[in-house]
Amino acid sequence: MLSYTCVLCCILLNLYFVYIYWKYLLIISLVYFALRLTRINFRQKLDIGRKGVVITGCDTGFGHILAKRLDDCGYKVYAGVLSKESPGAMVLHARQSDRLHVIKLDVTKDDDVQKALEYVNATGQGLWAIVNNAGMYFPGDVELATVDQYKKCAEVNLYGMIRVTKAFLPLIRKSRGRIVNMSSVRGRFSWPSGSVYSVTKYGIETLSDSLRLEMKKFGVNVSIIEPGQFSAATSVCGPEQLKRLKKEIDYMWEQASDDVRQTYGRPYFDDIYQMMKKKEPSMIQTMSADSVINAIEDSLINVTPKARYMIGGSFSVVDKLAVLAKVYYLLPEFISDWIVEKMTGCGSLRR
Repeated sequence: MLSYTCVLCCILLNLYFVYIYWKYLLIISLVYFALRLTRINFRQKLDIGRKGVVITGCDTGFGHILAKRLDDCGYKVYAGVLSKESPGAMVLHARQSDRLHVIKLDVTKDDDVQKALEYVNATGQGLWAIVNNAGMYFPGDVELATVDQYKKCAEVNLYGMIRVTKAFLPLIRKSRGRIVNMSSVRGRFSWPSGSVYSVTKYGIETLSDSLRLEMKKFGVNVSIIEPGQFSAATSVCGPEQLKRLKKEIDYMWEQASDDVRQTYGRPYFDDIYQMMKKKEPSMIQTMSADSVINAIEDSLINVTPKARYMIGGSFSVVDKLAVLAKVYYLLPEFISDWIVEKMTGCGSLRR
């Protein structure tokens, strides 16, 4: 009864606030939409010429699509791949474009990053931007995921981004260019069985904010890309990634204590894998990534890029995760927790 009373009080207080300040809220809303309309219709583009753009994680997903898009637009592209023999790398090689350079760039290795920097210095005419796109997704409850699995995900998503940014930042500073970091709506709110991934995205958000403020004095813009439900447009549920995930889940079970095994049961572990497997492979090809790629391109060439680009996806009319990300911090915890619990069923051992 107390919770319903609290909810009713919150609603009444909000309605009272709207009643008292509706004129100011209306003016702010009109100004906001006017600025949005002006921005869309009168966007000024920069001509970055032959300056290069380094993109990490181009074997698959957004990075692969972006490398081809920027090559088609005439930009000089340094497409970092995990392996130069990967199918995605071979596709990029097959373009035979003198603007597109496919380079081995494992963001977890200092040697790879240093060699990539040397290559850009040797072949380029200045570097305009870095797009830190490389990443991995890993689900698992806090009590189930191992510390090594947390480290493995962070080494790619967070520390890999830091490693690449610090290496190329002097070049970006000289060109007064751009840094674009791929985050996620999952970096804006918490999600059950998602902390391994979300911890890294929260880190990207706060690091990017600090870097944006630090780089203002040098004329360097830093933008964050926050896609919603675009997992089917990436390789996150591809065959190879599902094989890797299955091994990681088996490893979680092997490392779990007897108490954890008895409490959760093996089916709970298997459900983590099955939730990912439900995303049909055919969906990977049908989910358009154009809106995300458009946002990244805008962050690279717009005279006044946004600090954050949140892009809703999913196959539904509304991307529920993107909507939740926009209102999450406006809601009391008992309401946001209730919403997430209803969306995920996290309050039960059965999913």
